[in-house]
Amino acid sequence: MLRHYLRPHRGRVALLFLLLGGSIALQLLGPQLLGRFVDAAAGGDGSANRLTVIAALFFAAVLAQKVIHLVTVYLTEDLGWATTNALRGDLTAHVLRLDMGFHKLRTPGELIERIDGDVGQLAEYFSTIVVNLLGNGLLVAGILVLVFVADWRVGLVGLTYALIMLTLFRAIQARMVRLYTRISQASAELLGFLEEYMTGTEDVLPNGGAAYVMRRLYPLLNGHAALRTRTYTLTVVVRSASWLLYAAAVAATMGLSALAFRAGTMSIGTVFLLVFYVGLLESPLDAVRRELASIQRALAGVNRTRELFVLQPEVGAAATGAAAILAGGPPAVRFEGVTFAYKDRPPTADGRPPQEETSDELRATSEESLNSDTSDGGRPSAVGGLSDAVLHDIAFALAPGRVLGVLGRTGSGKTTLTRLLFRLYDVDAGAIMLDGVDLRAVGLGELRRHVGLVTQDVQLFAASVRDNLTLFANYDPARPAIADVQIVAALESLGLGPWLRGLPDGLDTLLESGGKGLSAGEAQLLALARVFLRDPRLVVLDEASSRLDPATEGLLERAIDRLLAGRTGIVIAHRLRTVQRTDDILILEGGRVVEHGPRAALAADPGSRFYRLLQTGLEEVLV
Repeated sequence: MLRHYLRPHRGRVALLFLLLGGSIALQLLGPQLLGRFVDAAAGGDGSANRLTVIAALFFAAVLAQKVIHLVTVYLTEDLGWATTNALRGDLTAHVLRLDMGFHKLRTPGELIERIDGDVGQLAEYFSTIVVNLLGNGLLVAGILVLVFVADWRVGLVGLTYALIMLTLFRAIQARMVRLYTRISQASAELLGFLEEYMTGTEDVLPNGGAAYVMRRLYPLLNGHAALRTRTYTLTVVVRSASWLLYAAAVAATMGLSALAFRAGTMSIGTVFLLVFYVGLLESPLDAVRRELASIQRALAGVNRTRELFVLQPEVGAAATGAAAILAGGPPAVRFEGVTFAYKDRPPTADGRPPQEETSDELRATSEESLNSDTSDGGRPSAVGGLSDAVLHDIAFALAPGRVLGVLGRTGSGKTTLTRLLFRLYDVDAGAIMLDGVDLRAVGLGELRRHVGLVTQDVQLFAASVRDNLTLFANYDPARPAIADVQIVAALESLGLGPWLRGLPDGLDTLLESGGKGLSAGEAQLLALARVFLRDPRLVVLDEASSRLDPATEGLLERAIDRLLAGRTGIVIAHRLRTVQRTDDILILEGGRVVEHGPRAALAADPGSRFYRLLQTGLEEVLV
């Protein structure tokens, strides 16, 4: 990490080490000047001019050292932020490339702690820790050399003191790294918990869940506090031990120097010099202790950061080197014996996958599969031995420019179809073809440029209307810019022209995070406009109108008709009005296709399931 992230700042690093060498030389020069001043003053052979010159040189050395220190602090802080911001960017980009299964297992709060909190621990690691650790180590070595030159016995005292201190620091390093790693994990769990329940305040408070949240919060706080207390206690013990060793070293130095002075083998200036140097050892050794403690925190962050970098996405790997390019025009879609099971579950302590299901859709699908009249006797199939399959041997074809309506009960696998189309997951068996090309042979960027998705849950950001509609495309040089004229035309086409004209700042109007201040219909229409601007060839609508009132739904339906015009479409719907726009119908049950064909033909066939659904009412049967 140091080599990779410091390489772009080689000049700044070289300057830091040059300043470091100058600072060490000046710190070693100061006591020498003081010793000479004391000898000259005590011996009576120092004229006023000589003493003044020595004093001026000492002041100049201290002043220069402090100026160098100030410049060094600025450079190291700047270097630390530059490198860690680069690391944050790389880590964020890497996490965004990871599979949907990774994100389903981690809360946003935990990821924020991993990307910002853990990386924040490395700010000093990339700058002050390395520089100061090396600088103080060299300062200790320089002091010991000068002390040995002055008196080898006092040199042994200083060396013994330094070795004992370093051994003590080394002995606790592994334990401190473990503690800081556990503290980072505890912080991630705490932040993840707070993020989850603070986001759900509107549901938690009215339904009496506050007491439960507090009961869950206190153990997390207590666990975090206990780890912090253990770490602080261990730090204080080491600090106290270092002070005792320092006092013993200074006392031994004073005793040996006093004996040498009485014997006439050492001047008073040298006595002062030795005591000063041994006393000076405490400062860099204590700095080494602090830097080692920072390194321990940094190593915990390095380990957790490396854990994220080691994770690699499974989706997208097959497209490496293939670079298949999709043709223009509405595409043909074909599922060929697609079988899929969710495997995004954390392993147990022994490394094996857990037995309990973690996906609501997977549980519902498994229950329906057990009760379905399938050819395998009602037992759900398994893929890879990890979990029950959500989709079983799905096969159908959708001609270019036609719209397919997908029906089925909750948990039948409808949403899973859309996730596979976007390659949020890859199929376990079979293939999904777009214009005769296997999706696994298409790069993710190329695929998602041709496929658009609108869901009932719209994510809007705290940004302008323009940025929400373009998803910040105008800030990305790799993506084509979208002109305001195109945005206004899209909004007018989808019936949002009056809404836009009513905004105080037009496209520059700032929206609140989560779409606060917008109605559900306005948010859905913005989502449609967002997809419309991308001009995809295949549009997937996942129950986009299931939460709207009839009046708003009518406006949305007209916008959907405009969006689907000239495109291939897949519509997941519960309402009859939405189904009426489709050309074909696909009914899923227990993750299997139980009926597929032209909508008009199925609606006219009394023996079809779709006919019975129309007679009974889609809303009553499918919810």
